[in-house]
Amino acid sequence: MSELSTNLNNLDTIVNIPQQIVINPAQIEIRPVNEDEIHCVADIITRSFHFDRGWMAWFTPLFKIGIAEDLRNRLRTRVPSALHSKPQQQVCLIALCVDGAQSCISGTVEVGVRTAERYRQNHYRYVYLSNLAVSKDFRRRGVAQKLIESCEQQTLNWGYTEIHLHVMGNNERGRNLYQKLGYEVVSSELVWSIIPWHRPERLFLRKQLVIGE
Repeated sequence: MSELSTNLNNLDTIVNIPQQIVINPAQIEIRPVNEDEIHCVADIITRSFHFDRGWMAWFTPLFKIGIAEDLRNRLRTRVPSALHSKPQQQVCLIALCVDGAQSCISGTVEVGVRTAERYRQNHYRYVYLSNLAVSKDFRRRGVAQKLIESCEQQTLNWGYTEIHLHVMGNNERGRNLYQKLGYEVVSSELVWSIIPWHRPERLFLRKQLVIGE
């Protein structure tokens, strides 16, 4: 299922929902996921990327299990590699909407340091944001922005000043959010589709971070 998770890269869907839920941004808490919360994160990702719709609903339990196990494996891989003496840097963050003594997980995102052998130079290391997903009832409430900003702070904590991500070209709301937060398009590519005449565009974005902002 690792290939499935890789292909999820920020195909985040931000849509209109009923306006009855009001969230104070100060009530949104961002922190790393705990082991016993991974199943909830897998559920949010599954529903956000429409793996519970149509004929795919038959396989929803398998998708959830695969996503959860893939996430567990990535977060456990923290030992130094043969090429680098530093441990792998990878974290999954969750957004908790806190109301008094109660809280619920409203969104999730991953950020980690990756190695690319054909980008700029051999074994170039860069920070990559992926799998941004917000539960349907909490979209357009500032949750996604808080998650992204937390990833940017984590990037600075790791000693990097650039962060990267992918977004689909037809994801207008996602593109608008990233543009608002200062992300710029670096490149674009057409991706494979099961529909021969439909080749969606995927954009590679980057943001230069400033220490102290």
